[in-house]
Amino acid sequence: MENLTDHLPWNQGLFNRIDWEDKTGKIIWSLIILLLVIFPIRGTSVDPTQQLEKIRAFSRIYEFDYATWTVSALSRKLIQSSLGVNRYATPGDGVQIVEDYLELKDQAAQLETELTNTLSNPELDNHEQLTVEIREKLTQIKAHREQLAPFVEQILQDQLNTALADLDISLGGQLIPPVLFRSEPNSFALIVSPRNEIHQDANLMLIRGLSIDEIIKLENDIETNLDLSALVVGIGGVGLYPSMIIESGNLDWLIRVIGHEWTHNYLTLRPLGAHYNASPELKTINETIADLSADEIKYRTFKLFYPEMLPQAPIEDEPISSEDTTESKEITAEETEIESEPLPFDFRAEMHTTRLEVDRLLDSEEIDAAEIYMESRRVFFWENGYQIRKLNQAYFAFHGSYAAEPGGASDQEGADLGMQLRELKDQAPSYKSFMRQVAWRWKLDQFQALFEKMP
Repeated sequence: MENLTDHLPWNQGLFNRIDWEDKTGKIIWSLIILLLVIFPIRGTSVDPTQQLEKIRAFSRIYEFDYATWTVSALSRKLIQSSLGVNRYATPGDGVQIVEDYLELKDQAAQLETELTNTLSNPELDNHEQLTVEIREKLTQIKAHREQLAPFVEQILQDQLNTALADLDISLGGQLIPPVLFRSEPNSFALIVSPRNEIHQDANLMLIRGLSIDEIIKLENDIETNLDLSALVVGIGGVGLYPSMIIESGNLDWLIRVIGHEWTHNYLTLRPLGAHYNASPELKTINETIADLSADEIKYRTFKLFYPEMLPQAPIEDEPISSEDTTESKEITAEETEIESEPLPFDFRAEMHTTRLEVDRLLDSEEIDAAEIYMESRRVFFWENGYQIRKLNQAYFAFHGSYAAEPGGASDQEGADLGMQLRELKDQAPSYKSFMRQVAWRWKLDQFQALFEKMP
């Protein structure tokens, strides 16, 4: 395939190429200015309480600069929109560019692992010599990937915008807001919870590239000096505008996260998203709807652009004859042994059980017992293949807001909300109908009234 980057002079005054008379460009630019004025960045509002200021005394040097990043991202988006990738690539070419980019991401990850293993191997003496070729390949792949990244962002944006238009969520043919995102290599958030209950006292985004030593020190400083529970978590995306999306070689994950963060952008311009922080319940509702919406967006995007990657429909079982039934009763010793094997480890069910017991202990004011129990369960998860670095109150304060999947870690009230929202979506005649039902409600009792009307 021809290298499309050859047609686009990246370093030749791209701002001069912006077509200000282009109708779509005008709409996007006007929308960006509007969003800059009214868009509330979730998690960045200043809390005047002394508690948050005490936490920030330790985290401030690591905190992320939203304003600088947003201006940079908007500039990049403006440049990309002026390039008009769709003028240089057919839909088929776009799909191929995305697949090539993801393959480069996987190759880079493999080389980084190989580099780490070679440098760490105690049986090798000439580490630097052995890694020269690996480093050269890694540099080439990263350079190629960086060259493709702006195209991939634009292509994926166009694909998701098309999928959303196909879901009939646009207004007069214009999606408000359109999907815009920028890829970043990694991102972290600091979550702080009281020790005696599970609740977010702080959710602060941190700078990229933190070392594990810096992460552990920050957590320990807050826990030791403030008697709180702290956890630094890696995050997949941030609901800024444009959204920040963490790089991945997994297209399924990538499209779902872009869809999740776009849903937050969509809801923020409606009452539900504007009241995101009004209560823990509304936060859970927002996050759950974002997950449910992302599933729908992902499916429609794959259906339109990557149909070969869609899961195959289950094959219906053929009718079983009476002879087959009779023969099936003659089970061999080997088959009996297979049937008696233990069931696979159910992470969600086990984590839900953990959360319920932690809630019980904290309700009984047995804080130390709850923390000892969480550490024992962390070891249990580790032994079953889930390498959780730290399991504490802050862990549940972060993960407990997502109730789109049954059996998760959230408490019973959150689980009930998740179940009711799933049922509401299943009963809605369309994605558009579901989103309009929920986006214009901003109080818990409004949702409860909606649930009561369900058959």
